[in-house]
Amino acid sequence: MKIALLALLFAAQADTAYFQQDIAYRIEATLDEGTDVLTARARLDYTNNSPDTLDSLYFHLELNAFRPNSAWARRELEYGERRFQDLGPDDHAFERITAIRVGDTPVRPEYRGAPDSTVVAIALPQPLPPGARTTVMIDWQTRLATEPRRQGRRGRHHDFAQWYPRIAVYDHTGWATRPLLPQGEFYGEYGTFDVTLDVAADQVIGATGVPVEGDPGWAAARAGGPEPWLKRDAYDAPAPQPLGLLDDAPAEGRKRVRWYAEDVHHFAWTANPDYIYEGGRIGDVAVHVLYQPGDTAWDDGVAVEHTKNAIAFFSDLFGPYPWPQITNVHRIEPGGTEFPMMIMDGSASEGLIVHEIAHQWVHGIFGNNEWREGWLDEGFGSFLTNWYFEAKGAPPSMWDSSLEGIRRMERAGQSQPIALESAEFRDPRTYSAMTYTKPSLVFRMLRDYLGEDTFRRALKVFYERKALQHVTEQDLRAAFETAAGEDLDWFFDQWIHTTATLDYRIESARARQEGSEWVATIEVAREGDAWMPVTLQVDGSARRLDSREPRQVVTLRLTERPTQAVLDPDNILLDIQIDNNRAAFEVTGSR
Repeated sequence: MKIALLALLFAAQADTAYFQQDIAYRIEATLDEGTDVLTARARLDYTNNSPDTLDSLYFHLELNAFRPNSAWARRELEYGERRFQDLGPDDHAFERITAIRVGDTPVRPEYRGAPDSTVVAIALPQPLPPGARTTVMIDWQTRLATEPRRQGRRGRHHDFAQWYPRIAVYDHTGWATRPLLPQGEFYGEYGTFDVTLDVAADQVIGATGVPVEGDPGWAAARAGGPEPWLKRDAYDAPAPQPLGLLDDAPAEGRKRVRWYAEDVHHFAWTANPDYIYEGGRIGDVAVHVLYQPGDTAWDDGVAVEHTKNAIAFFSDLFGPYPWPQITNVHRIEPGGTEFPMMIMDGSASEGLIVHEIAHQWVHGIFGNNEWREGWLDEGFGSFLTNWYFEAKGAPPSMWDSSLEGIRRMERAGQSQPIALESAEFRDPRTYSAMTYTKPSLVFRMLRDYLGEDTFRRALKVFYERKALQHVTEQDLRAAFETAAGEDLDWFFDQWIHTTATLDYRIESARARQEGSEWVATIEVAREGDAWMPVTLQVDGSARRLDSREPRQVVTLRLTERPTQAVLDPDNILLDIQIDNNRAAFEVTGSR
């Protein structure tokens, strides 16, 4: 019944004409380091390309997650974590709208999820019909938390990963307005960002987009290597529209830098006067790296080269990197987070940098809803990261720890369907395993089943059809089915939407001699509701078994006496028990 419902759902999605709203932000903002408060004003031009008439708009105020009594903080209490619930008034984050109007009409923000305030609604003075545009003016103040989590401040270092009222996505499912929670990330509308930042003159800035006006501080912070390639002419940026917040010249000891970006679904930035700059280029893409004093793992071009190598690899797999620059910064927090044209990393680990650069494609170029289908970027990105290292010569054993971890969970009955929305997973451990680890193994199985050439063709098809658009599982399925020339519902349905398990085993392996030949008879059994073709290897000979029967008998005629039969010799399948996948041959009577 569940598989039939999935088929109906995907058929309905296929019949729904794709649309994408059009947005353009113009922002002016000034950072007061005495209070750590950013005061800002934005003009948002919003065009309704949907077939529906809208009576409201919704915005995400995501910094409000990092404070007491938010939905995030209350969810963490369920796991015994109090890091944001206990933050004091000087330490928690906030994002406060001080004025908002639509056109010339002031409107009142509504916090319908109170006490959580990460989502705000405004009622439109007039309904917005299909094809119409409206303009929203917003004044707000915001402050980062001293406890970092995809944002943060420490001394004069500020990581503004979240910071502005971010228009929610309106797609074929309606408004995507889930509050920000620990399990699950983001979803944004593609558009244009024109952002002027007023900061202390000695600040070194990295951001989404290119610095079309002003000095980001890179030349003075340069450790060596080539001069920074600003790419000010990458876009035909219009003259800035003054919003009235920064009409006067910068005060003494301050500067302004204007950033511009197109075809992105978010704008992030960071500022730290102690940043050290190194740069490079790959083709027509400028590479900027900002790291901190004492970061010996980042310097001498190491992080630059990791960044360039990853862009080259994923451009070859999918299609070209579409933006003029990439910025890789050493953030306050460990780990990493991706943003269009920018990654914030806690270290210069090649694996971390490669994973976050992979997200420039799987989430940046292919804009999935991370809290609804997190596996589409996190699981895909984890698979792509391992593929990168395979291409560098890493042994297949690099997958072993992931395989064994998921096998243990499945033997214990602890798995949940990969397709669950992120908040529905029972705990952070399960969320991580089902969103990052297991999907990476599923993609590996799909690559093995289709063959690498077909898998690569599918990635090209996906890029050609869906670059710089919102994507869903159905879009990815369709790309693989086009490349493969076959229906793959059976694969995605069982591995993404169920917890069906697979356990192959060799029941018996017998051999007898007939003249100059040996006849090998292998009985293979399968338990569990999942199915995959499996490779049977007898010494140096291998064949793929495609039967869906729970039991099958394979007979081989060989020139030499067989010694051992092995199922899945390359350890590809999510077979929950591999100890029964091999058997020595028992020699029976000869004829």
